[in-house]
Amino acid sequence: MIKVDTRGVEQTVRELKEMPRRLQFAAVQALTRTALAVREAEQREMRDVFDRPTPFTLNALFVEPATMAKPVAQVGIKDNVGGARSAVSWLRWQVFGGLRTPKAFERLLMQAGAMRSDDRAVPGRFARLDAYGNWSRGQLIQVLSQLRIESSLGSSRSLPRFNFDDRGQDRRRKQGVIRRAYQRAGGEFVALPNGRGRLLPGIYLVRDSAWGRAAPKPILIFVSKAEYEAGRFDFPYVARKAIERNLGPELQRAMQQAMQRRGSAA
Repeated sequence: MIKVDTRGVEQTVRELKEMPRRLQFAAVQALTRTALAVREAEQREMRDVFDRPTPFTLNALFVEPATMAKPVAQVGIKDNVGGARSAVSWLRWQVFGGLRTPKAFERLLMQAGAMRSDDRAVPGRFARLDAYGNWSRGQLIQVLSQLRIESSLGSSRSLPRFNFDDRGQDRRRKQGVIRRAYQRAGGEFVALPNGRGRLLPGIYLVRDSAWGRAAPKPILIFVSKAEYEAGRFDFPYVARKAIERNLGPELQRAMQQAMQRRGSAA
């Protein structure tokens, strides 16, 4: 629960009961417009503090408009978006700080023994990133497939395994599937949950070159701490400042519009 000091709003709500109905309606409009201004301010803050936030992140904020029956407008973070991972489950770490929970692909790596349960994954130098700076979904599916991790995160099935009783035709077919997968990925992905030599724990791309085996390229690096500093996304502060800037002017504008409508009706 994110709480914001809304004493100015609460005073306005108390005064609503003493107003004529047309002015009550105007005040309700002002509260809703102020809430919309708060959401816009929060979205601007997201663009400032996050690196290329996705539309999913920017649209994670909802506005519940004020009504005559319930003269309170609310701005919050959606609990769930179309069955996807809850927005509040990851944005809250940016507000309150602390160790973030594992992402879906991290849980799959942990279950497969490719990653320790107390680690978190960050993109390595050779990770493919999308337009928003996040790990490419295509490379994610390639990694899970090559590591033989069954997943519902994509349509690709994991690569085949060789069985003791595989006949020549079956073995050649599996070899072809694996070879083509390596060609598409540019090499073979290997998981080193505990690191190896100078290599940090993570997932690496290994590729054979004409001059011998190339140095492993870090795709993901596993870190023991993925803690966020509290207040990176200062939701309460941004909301308070937006209310201070907008509530008074919106009330004045709504009241003037109500009086103008009354004059026109007369």
